[in-house]
Amino acid sequence: MKIAVLGPKGSFSHQAGLKHNPHAEIVFRNTIWYVFEAVKNMEADIGIVPIENSLSGTISATLDALTDFDFNIIDELLLPIKHNLAGAGRIEQIKVVYAHPQTLSQCEKFIRKYLPDAEIIRTSSNSKSAEIIAKKHEKNKAAIVSQEAAEIYNLNIIKKNIQDSPYNVTRFVAVGADKAKMTGKDRTSISIYPQVDKPGLLYNLLGEFANNRINLTKIESRPSKGKLGDYLFFIDLEGHIDDENVREAIDTVRKVAIVKMLGSYPRAY
Repeated sequence: MKIAVLGPKGSFSHQAGLKHNPHAEIVFRNTIWYVFEAVKNMEADIGIVPIENSLSGTISATLDALTDFDFNIIDELLLPIKHNLAGAGRIEQIKVVYAHPQTLSQCEKFIRKYLPDAEIIRTSSNSKSAEIIAKKHEKNKAAIVSQEAAEIYNLNIIKKNIQDSPYNVTRFVAVGADKAKMTGKDRTSISIYPQVDKPGLLYNLLGEFANNRINLTKIESRPSKGKLGDYLFFIDLEGHIDDENVREAIDTVRKVAIVKMLGSYPRAY
């Protein structure tokens, strides 16, 4: 099996790919969008991408890709995230820090306390940050990386576990052309685009799930990329599309909104 992930080697997405299938061939791509493209072009069987972090929230690029590509979420997995400051110098020498934007938001307290004047350069992934620092090898430059990336790129860890909270977990999803079978402990993800805008519409839409005794585990809005104030709603709920109550609720919602099935898959929590 080939799995496309956000690279380069040593990224948290790389770790998630190996957790999903330790024997898979990992295909690295520079962005989440290109991970989806790799699956579309049959350069990989599935893609594994981050969708949500317990500290910094939803990864909007993944929601956008799920909207634009016709794939199914077929699995989810949780990965504990530990960030480390790595480089050739000491912490008081650091003037420049390379990091992924999500990583920066997960390490804000550390950066404010120890590196308030450092120039922040955003990168496409933590392992890309490690790769850059390994090539530069300058004492005034550092990167925020995983333990695995530090080892792969032979970087010295200046400070370990710099994330704002010890409970830092990222939820990853596997996407592909197939559909996951019902397990009895499933989650279904959908997007809803209302066809009318009127008072109480969202309340009524969500009420259909309550009427069918369905627990919603997440709801998030994203701009529809149309007019200002026009939104898509992304919903995660407990149950499988083949469950009668889930199917009935979604069929009712479809009468007043466009519903896109993003997948029913085994729940990791």
